[in-house]
Amino acid sequence: MPKAPKGKIVGRDKKVIHPYSRKAAQITREAHKQEKKEKSKNEKALRLKLIGEKLQWFQNHLDPQKVAYSRKDACELIERDSRYCKCR
Repeated sequence: MPKAPKGKIVGRDKKVIHPYSRKAAQITREAHKQEKKEKSKNEKALRLKLIGEKLQWFQNHLDPQKVAYSRKDACELIERDSRYCKCR
């Protein structure tokens, strides 16, 4: 008579992992690593979004007729919107 095939047991789910086991520590490390990656990705996206908004503001407020801006012109442009003023 042939033996039953060895494989997954249909009626059972995954085994319970002991909280102090090496496997539990590995799973915890991987979870923390994923959380840190997501957090840094979101923070970087936020920083880039803010920089993009600033650049978009400057692009919208530049005079297309002017070829070059002097330091004084740039400061006047910045002072229109005090959020970006760091000219002193």
